[in-house]
Order: sequence, then structure tokens, then C-alpha cells
Amino acid sequence: MAKLDLYPLILPFEYEFTISRHSKREQPVLIVAYTRDDITGYGETAENAYYQVKLHELVTLLKSMQETIEQLQITDPDIWWKQLKDTLQGKSVKNTHLMHFALCAVDMALWDWYARKQQKPLYRFWCEDPVPRPFTDYTIGIDEPDRMLQKMQAHPWPIYKIKVGTPDDLPILRMLRKHTHAGIRIDANAGWTFSQLQTYYPICQQLQIACIEQPLPAKEDGLLEAFSADPSLPLFADESCVTEHDVVSCAKYFQGINIKLTKCGGITPALRMIRQARKLGLQVMIGSMNESMVGTSAAAHLLPLADEADLDGPLLLKANIAQGISYHHGEIHYSSTPGSGVTLLPTLRNYLWHDSLS
Repeated sequence: MAKLDLYPLILPFEYEFTISRHSKREQPVLIVAYTRDDITGYGETAENAYYQVKLHELVTLLKSMQETIEQLQITDPDIWWKQLKDTLQGKSVKNTHLMHFALCAVDMALWDWYARKQQKPLYRFWCEDPVPRPFTDYTIGIDEPDRMLQKMQAHPWPIYKIKVGTPDDLPILRMLRKHTHAGIRIDANAGWTFSQLQTYYPICQQLQIACIEQPLPAKEDGLLEAFSADPSLPLFADESCVTEHDVVSCAKYFQGINIKLTKCGGITPALRMIRQARKLGLQVMIGSMNESMVGTSAAAHLLPLADEADLDGPLLLKANIAQGISYHHGEIHYSSTPGSGVTLLPTLRNYLWHDSLS
């Protein structure tokens, strides 16, 4: 008999995390543990204001699915994912993002269990050799320019992601570039106008910016048809590429996509998105939504299939609730244990959100 356990957590950030839309001091997440045959697999999803997904909604939805999940036959990822999605659709979930966020946690936990059952690391199900792997960036959130520089200097790293979307973007980027030869990506989180993109783009080229992520709001993607990006400074879609159904349209406007397991519905659809992106000539970034070590470790096993990595969630969080991957100056190393390599730590109990358990 299988058992599903839920661990809703509130994890504090090291620094206040600010992007073009909002600031936050903590990240609510939901850890899912699926146990069968004395083997436990772990998954994770996260609360997100942009997609209007709340932690208590995720807990309530997955509790309502508990019996169905515990009775699933775990044989083929595509089959179990479809069964889970059909169950969710049968519950008439109005927010499709909530459905995909919940799907992610369970799909990830089932994949982890499936891999542990077969005594394989996750990556062995889609590639034999896990190298080379792209280095992950370290994110510097929007702040006072001096504070952004202090954060950068406090965390020496080979490549940074700089959050932009302020009136001072260019002075900040110029200042940061003076102090580092490291790679720099920028992420506007849909905070620029098309006019700003046209103005800033050649300056970003001069500053040797590696890529620009989601410059415009998703609803304005059509404007990018009139924009010609240089291969040396590609545009990556994030908010414009939520699920696998968005990949084809993104190929019209972007040179790459940021695939995040939480928003697309887990490992199973992410693999389909990667295959689809490659057919369309798109670069692939594996990203995160500030998940803990649990979700980040699972996502990291997709890196052998990717060009770029944005998997610094555990580095940005003050709370350490699990062991899994390890970081070595941007390079990600896998655990020697099967599956995602995750082991929960006793410190997890310190961050439980008790309101959702009552």
C-alpha cells in the first residue's frame, strides 16, 4: 500500500528577493513524499503570486487526490502523468496553473520513487552520460545599486542573473560590469517596454550580457516579430513559456525557453518540452521558482539535456531542509544515491506551516 505525505513549509530568503513585480522575504513551498515498498520519492512545488497559486490551495487539492495517488500503478511516466491530469481536470480546477503546480509535485515524487526502485539516478532515464552540464547562475535581486554589488561580492560566482525592470537598469548594469568579468544574464520578468528593449539591447551587447530573459509581458510577444536578436545575445522566454503548449509560439519570438518544472507540471512534460524545443532550434534553460533542495535536485538531473541552468534556489534560501545536489562555484554535482539523491533533514520541522495542517 502506498502512502502520500505533505509537508507545507515557509522558507526564509537570505536577502529580500525583489523582481520587477514584487518583493518577498520568504518562499512557501510544498514537499510531497510518496512511499511504497519501503521506498520514498520526493517532489516539490511552490506558491507563486504571479500565477495566483497559494500554498493552502495546493495542500487542499493534493489532499483531495490522496486516495487516487496512493492507488496509482507506477509503470510508465506518460501514463501516470495523464492519469493524474485527468483526475485534476475531473475536479474542475478553475486555475490551470494550480493544477500544473500540483501535478509537478506528484510527478516529481513518482519519478524519484521510480528511479530509486530501479536503483538508478534520474538522469539515466534520458541520457547515459551526465556530462557536460551547464553551470548554474546566482541571482542578484533588485536592490539599491551598492547592495546589489555587495551581494555579488559576497557570493563570487562564474555567472550571475541580474534582475532588472527599474528606471536605473543601465547604470546598475554598467556599475556591476565594472566590478566583475563573470558572465551576466539579465531577467526583466516582463518589466520592459518594446521601446526599452530596442534602446537597451545594443548597450547590453557592449556590456557582454549573455542573454535577456522575458523582456516584455507575454501578451506583447507579437511585438518581437519586428525585433532581430543577435545569436550572441539571445532572448529567452519565461512567463511566455509556461507549459508544453507554449513552445511552438515561443519559437516565433525567442531564441530560447526557460523550462520550470513547477509551472509546466513536472519532469514528464518538461522532457517533452525539451524534445520539442530542439526540433524547433530553441536553446533550453532549466530554471526554478526558488524551490528548496528537493525540487532543485530533481530539476538538476535534466541539465545534461540543457544549454543553460538557473537552479540557485537553495543558495538564495536561508533554510536548509534537505540534502541533494551540491554546488561547487557554479558547477552542480549529483548525489551518489539513486533517484534525485534527496534526503530530508530534521530541520524541515522548523519550517512547517502549521496553519495548513490543522
